[in-house]
Amino acid sequence: MIIERNLQPNCSEAVFRFYTLDPKQIHFILQAVADEVSCNCGIWGKQTIPEFKTADEYETGYNPHSEKDYKEFIKKQRKIRAGFQKGEITKEECDKLLKQEYESYDKKKYPKGALLYAIAGFGDNECVITTEKDKGAFRLNIGNNDISENNTSWIEKVESLGILVEEAKYSKELAEHSRDCTCGITYFDGYENLVTDENRKRFKKQLKKAV
Repeated sequence: MIIERNLQPNCSEAVFRFYTLDPKQIHFILQAVADEVSCNCGIWGKQTIPEFKTADEYETGYNPHSEKDYKEFIKKQRKIRAGFQKGEITKEECDKLLKQEYESYDKKKYPKGALLYAIAGFGDNECVITTEKDKGAFRLNIGNNDISENNTSWIEKVESLGILVEEAKYSKELAEHSRDCTCGITYFDGYENLVTDENRKRFKKQLKKAV
């Protein structure tokens, strides 16, 4: 097992595609990842993933902000700061209002709330879980610092399922779903069921069955 990482890794993002929509396997994978995060970062305490009956229930409901949402958010922030500069509100009131606006803006991305948290350098610590029925898979976007050590053998746990796995460095299409740089960090090197752009034809039959 080879995990490539910088000597001083940055908080960036890992993007995986796990080829299963079996609710039990999804829970197994997410809990294995959650245990790894908890082992390496105690900020959120022990993270327990709920056991759902369908794959769709694991969806985090992530919706990237539209340009209109972003412009409106910036406009409101500027108005609050202008009020402080004019002496209309105190510093404490300014900070409180800015925080409220950020939280309101942030909720638009996660209408259901996140199931899993991991530190990420882009300030978005919520992990994104997306079901992809057209591929028979689910996708996981997660800050990569707290899963890179593999202290709980979460990687081997996933491999024990024997499912196909894809990760951003080896898939141009998957990398496009990243919210931040993936820093070239990889996790499943050497795994016999790792799907890459180079070997995708070898898994053609298995990929069809996964749908």
